[in-house]
Amino acid sequence: MYPKKIDRSKAFFIFLLIFISIGLTAQKIDSLKKILPSSEGVNKYEILFGLAYEYSDVNDSLSLIYSDQAINIAFQLGDSTRIIKAGRIKAGELRRIEKIEESIQMTHYVMKIAIRHSDRHEIKLLLNSLAVAYTFKAEYDKALKCHFESLVIREAEGNKRETSITLNNIGVIYYKLRDFSKALAYYKRSLKLKRETDDKYDLDRLLINIGLCFNEIGEYADARKYINEGLEVCNGKCSDQTVLESQIGLGFSFFKTHDYSESLIHFKLSYEVAKRIGNFRFQAENLLSFAKIDLINKDYKEALKNLKEAETISLQKGYGQLLIGTYELFSKLYQAAKDFENIAFYQAKYIAIKDSIFGERLIKNLAQVQTAFEERENIKTIAERNQVVALQEEIIMRQQRQYIFIIVITCLIVSLALMLVYFNRQLRKINHELVLAKSKIQEQNDRLEHYNRELEERVRERTKDLLLATKALLTANKDLDNFIYKSSHDLRGPLATLKGLSNLALMDVKDEQATSYLKQLDATAERLNRVLSRLSIVNYINDFVLLPEAIDFNEIFNEIIAFENKKGLPPRFEISYEIEPSITLRSDVRLVYLVLENLIDNAIKFCNTSGRINPYVKISVSKAGAFVKVEIEDNAIGIFEQGKLDIFQMFMRGSERSETGGIGLYLARHATEKMGGEVSLEYSSRDGSKFQVLFPQDLTIVLEAQQREEKKLLTLLEEQIDEDVNSQATVI
Repeated sequence: MYPKKIDRSKAFFIFLLIFISIGLTAQKIDSLKKILPSSEGVNKYEILFGLAYEYSDVNDSLSLIYSDQAINIAFQLGDSTRIIKAGRIKAGELRRIEKIEESIQMTHYVMKIAIRHSDRHEIKLLLNSLAVAYTFKAEYDKALKCHFESLVIREAEGNKRETSITLNNIGVIYYKLRDFSKALAYYKRSLKLKRETDDKYDLDRLLINIGLCFNEIGEYADARKYINEGLEVCNGKCSDQTVLESQIGLGFSFFKTHDYSESLIHFKLSYEVAKRIGNFRFQAENLLSFAKIDLINKDYKEALKNLKEAETISLQKGYGQLLIGTYELFSKLYQAAKDFENIAFYQAKYIAIKDSIFGERLIKNLAQVQTAFEERENIKTIAERNQVVALQEEIIMRQQRQYIFIIVITCLIVSLALMLVYFNRQLRKINHELVLAKSKIQEQNDRLEHYNRELEERVRERTKDLLLATKALLTANKDLDNFIYKSSHDLRGPLATLKGLSNLALMDVKDEQATSYLKQLDATAERLNRVLSRLSIVNYINDFVLLPEAIDFNEIFNEIIAFENKKGLPPRFEISYEIEPSITLRSDVRLVYLVLENLIDNAIKFCNTSGRINPYVKISVSKAGAFVKVEIEDNAIGIFEQGKLDIFQMFMRGSERSETGGIGLYLARHATEKMGGEVSLEYSSRDGSKFQVLFPQDLTIVLEAQQREEKKLLTLLEEQIDEDVNSQATVI
């Protein structure tokens, strides 16, 4: 009974300390808030920074507000040290609320200031924060580089406690990269330092990490041993994160030894904690584990439900590595169901996301980062050895110098004599070679003259071929335009007849299946009609006569928005535009309207239909040198990497939701180039796309230049025709 009393008293003492600590923190926050309104300058900064620090990991939203206010005060004071400290807190809070890109930008900004002021303490903290952010983005090469740089600083300082933390972080990166042997090596180095210094900080998490590694290499008994040892360290007072990681690790261990019922208990415990604290990453990981067990139990309906939920979370939060596992399990699910179309679909998605994360660039960068770090380690050893070798070489060199001095003097005397003989012979040879050189130069001049004549003849022949090819190309383009025009008009009559017959049949036929087929036939005919209309526009653009006039962007955007509203916008969809003052553009209003209408319609057509996202299109008009730049940005479904280069080609579709067969963006590009401009896809990701259009400020100048080029080409063609006629007359 006595040991139990000791445990209870110890537990009561720990609880009392925690309660007192919370009370003191609350009192400190209240005190800081009371004096905040009356403070200013440096004092106001220190109070805001103190509030941000106290709320960190307690209320991330409030901590972000106070750190943002603190950094603004630091900017007003022009105090670099305070900018760095407040910026570091703000970057950390942005990362905790999963605004990863903003966190990285803020960290880079304050990192530059810290490097400029050689603030090693802040640099190592910022490197760690940056590495964690890159890990969330699955950019493991950048994360590893940051951790290695941090490790060099901490080892130089001799701080074993901080070195242990960084070694653990490096192990996490190798674990993510599935290089479990390296991960285990770094974890064990970290554990060794913790035991040397009797450091209990994050010891439970480190032991669990080691257990997770043993899971991956198939040593499940050792895995459970280390995970349970980690749970013993926190002795029933484990943090939520520790519980998450330990339970999912035990679940995986039992799963691999085919004890699925015990495995499911641990996965559910981990999932419940993840739901309670809002940890989406572990929610998704546990959902994947549920799906694996469902597949084994052949409960395909439940497996599909869990996989879809995991996919939704991973897509929303950008968990690329979890998407790899999700798509792999989707493929296995549809293999069991013998759904070959979905098998191919998810295998393609699996390969695409895997290549994007573990691609050649990542492997190359990882190799460079590891090589750079290993070279740094090797340089230390080499430098120590070099010191000993240098002393030995110095002694030998002193002895050798005496012998060398004597040998050098002797060699100089002999060399001088040999040089005199050599120069005498060379003078005679030079005189003889000068005579030969003159004759060779004359020969080369004759050859050059001959080559020049041949070259001129070849240039004339190539010019002739080029002009003939140009003429043929112009004829072919004209024939193609006529073909498109005639084909689109000839096909519309049969299409109209087909639609009319479909509509008549729909009124007469009562059979549901036949009605369904007729509706599909009518819809297909309507889509084909829209494609033919777009093809007619291609011909229209080719024959279009450009009429420069002043462009009113407000009028164009309002007409487009009214047109889209009339067609029907998706729910919650917003279109906004911003035009830089004093923008002037002389161009063809009909083609400008056509380009902008196609790009805006494209963004609306492929908008993100998720209920958690408010879809939008943002348009900005600004001056860019001799051009007017229009940027159209959206948060739509984006375009996959392999489609970006060909998206402006005819019939290239970025999504299955395309209704016009991939002609809209081709028309936008074709019309823009007709006006002497260019259109491009600036970026595209799962969070949306941005298109950029550059219009020449004055279309009149472009048209004059085009006319000059056409006139020049016609002149060359006429000259070539005259030359051909003359040559034929000569032959006759």
